Amino acid sequence: MKRIASLLFLAILLAIVAAGCSSKLADLKLDKKHKPLPEYVLNSSEKVQETYIMAATYPEVVASVPCYCGCAVEGHKSNLDCFVSQVGDNNAVEGWDQHGIGCDTCIDIARDAVEMHVDGKSTKKIYDLITKKYEDYGEPTPTQEPK
Repeated sequence: MKRIASLLFLAILLAIVAAGCSSKLADLKLDKKHKPLPEYVLNSSEKVQETYIMAATYPEVVASVPCYCGCAVEGHKSNLDCFVSQVGDNNAVEGWDQHGIGCDTCIDIARDAVEMHVDGKSTKKIYDLITKKYEDYGEPTPTQEPK
């Protein structure tokens, strides 16, 4: 009986810790101003879907950091290009890019950048931290350093 009580207590404790560590972005929804997510994103993992929504919701943040996956050879200028191919008025996504669905580096960079932004870090600080963390991954996109 003591063992069951101990396991139950541990399970409850883990649930509380997990709830406290949940992302501030957990309830992020795609704004109606954006083109709907394409099937290839909707058929991907929840993490991929969330990352595409993050890129659409915080395009200035994701565009302010370089990507280090090697996508510069595809003409990408920033991490945003891994998810969004065209932005219109009011930063509305008019076209999606398929590259981000299969690239963990792109996904990790976008998520790191948005989470740092939500935590209150400046665009310059985010750029510096992303550069330091990912610089050994490969050639960065030619993203201009924020001031």
